[in-house]
Amino acid sequence: MTYHEKHECKFVIGEDLAARLLRRFAPFVEPDPFAARSPTHSYSIASLYLDDDCHTLYRETLAGLPHRFKLRVRGYSDDPASPVFLEIKRRHDRVVQKLRCPIDRALLPAVLAGVPDAVPGLPPSKQAALRDFQRLQQMRGAAPQVLVRYEREAYVARDDADLRVTFDRRLAAMPESAPVVRLQDRRYALLPRRGLVLELKFTGRCPAWMLDAVQACELHRTSFSKYCRSLDSLHVLPFADA
Repeated sequence: MTYHEKHECKFVIGEDLAARLLRRFAPFVEPDPFAARSPTHSYSIASLYLDDDCHTLYRETLAGLPHRFKLRVRGYSDDPASPVFLEIKRRHDRVVQKLRCPIDRALLPAVLAGVPDAVPGLPPSKQAALRDFQRLQQMRGAAPQVLVRYEREAYVARDDADLRVTFDRRLAAMPESAPVVRLQDRRYALLPRRGLVLELKFTGRCPAWMLDAVQACELHRTSFSKYCRSLDSLHVLPFADA
């Protein structure tokens, strides 16, 4: 079982600055293979976030604890035949580690119910990832809390697919307690917009072309959690004044 380790730098910016940055990035990046299918180089993402009844994972993120994690289930389509992805996202100071396991979406209720060996036939590394997801879920008493949806415009470096530039727009959310991941639902509410979210992702050192763009455009790194922003906007916290 291997966590994929990266640095993630987030910035909340306007559309004009996004266009300016994309022009600077153009010589170094190309559309993500999945995004390349769309003329806007974008695709939709839905993530089901898990937490306990007191929203402890939310509170740890809000407090900026240097060592924390999130549990979510991600989907890219409502096609019943398309998989969903169990994800553990750990943060150790400024380093982000991700562990991912694809499963048949029909098996998601059994997985979130803690059924052992709920997904037969997984290779050993993915089976270990599944067990770690269920272990953390049970340790925290985590259950589905909210569905978050957004549009991602995505690019990868021409010479290194681990270097990514993404622009996230149209963030929407809805409360959800069922073990489902869906893109289409009338209950989704668009969240108040302060701009789009730019993410620069890299392993090791930040490449010069990314750093040059950050400095030239005077970008200011910010902390931005889609899960926390969604809960705040939906007003679903049980202890809002705590």
